[in-house]
Amino acid sequence: MESEIIKFAERIEERKNSARAKLSILVYGIQDAPEIFSDLEGNFKEEHYAYDNGNWGISKSRLVPTEMLLPGDIIVKLHIRPDSPLTLTKEEGRIFVKNGTRYLTECMFLDRPIFWNYTTSRGTPTKNIAQLYGHSALNFNIFSGCEFHRIGKGCTFCSVRETVDKSSPIKKIKQTEELAETCELATKYDQFRYLIMTGGSYIDRNREFDRNVEILKSIRYKLPWNGQIKGNVSFLPPDDCTKLSVLAELQVENPSFNMEVWDKKNFLRICPGKEAYVGFDHIVESLIYLTGIYNKGMVWSNFVAGIIPLSDIKEGFKFMAEHGIVPGANIYHAEVGSSIGKSMGTIDENYIRDLYSYAAELYHKFGYKPYFDAAVLRNSLANEFYEELL
Repeated sequence: MESEIIKFAERIEERKNSARAKLSILVYGIQDAPEIFSDLEGNFKEEHYAYDNGNWGISKSRLVPTEMLLPGDIIVKLHIRPDSPLTLTKEEGRIFVKNGTRYLTECMFLDRPIFWNYTTSRGTPTKNIAQLYGHSALNFNIFSGCEFHRIGKGCTFCSVRETVDKSSPIKKIKQTEELAETCELATKYDQFRYLIMTGGSYIDRNREFDRNVEILKSIRYKLPWNGQIKGNVSFLPPDDCTKLSVLAELQVENPSFNMEVWDKKNFLRICPGKEAYVGFDHIVESLIYLTGIYNKGMVWSNFVAGIIPLSDIKEGFKFMAEHGIVPGANIYHAEVGSSIGKSMGTIDENYIRDLYSYAAELYHKFGYKPYFDAAVLRNSLANEFYEELL
């Protein structure tokens, strides 16, 4: 299967078509395809429900693919929506995405990570600890939860509290030694180019920061980069910005504090817990402080595309870019259990095109690059627009 995936990824001449198909898939999702999924069960990387759930009407005990590989090495997240106009069909052993009678693209599902075949010394399946995003980023959440949800102040777009429950395979709170062991196993058995490490959200952000630093120290030499953390570490900033210098000392390549939305009015409405216990202004100040430690274009901040007016998120992108910070966005997908999941509907395709076109303009103007690459950013079109595939 691996050789087939390599050949599929090498179909570079089809990248523009794959980018167009990815846009449609992220906007509309895809209808369930139980016959295709059951026929291939055990031969694809399954959804692990680590923090979100965009699969409507699907039991978490049923195995469905988490991503799709499109020709030219473009990865897209699979969100199952009963009302989507897009469907999957299998013809002569090949799988296609269709819109009605029109074929959008061929697709494949990625193999399960090899390190998922192993457990930690405590007997925990490594699938419950970490995952691969696309085929080139090791990913884990230190805390697959959010204390803001517990007090009724969670971000309105988020479904982590409903997703990570007893029916989810993911371990909610990861132990330091198990994360280190999992990183070591992933390095030994799989190939990846980046790390994505997310802290989770604690009411006590200083506790969250100290926990992140503890984990970074334990895993940095278990990864394939001789002590460097090549990729992204994301969490909430501590009270004291001077503590942030430790991230550079630990060779974290791209730290981020994710704004989610812009401006302060939207932040208060959509992220009430983060505003109450961290503060919009403090997150912005912390990002700017980081740019005094790192070179311009090395600090990131991610947003959620589609839940605030286009003019507002573009203003946030502009502010970040002008202050040496690379803005990015994941396209919002209606999440099962989130407070706005049933009411948001479909994100306007023109909104998405306009936003990522503007992002690409900013990247080129300031000499930035999008996060990672198109084989990792499964919910974003930043790389596709930057490469002028769309």
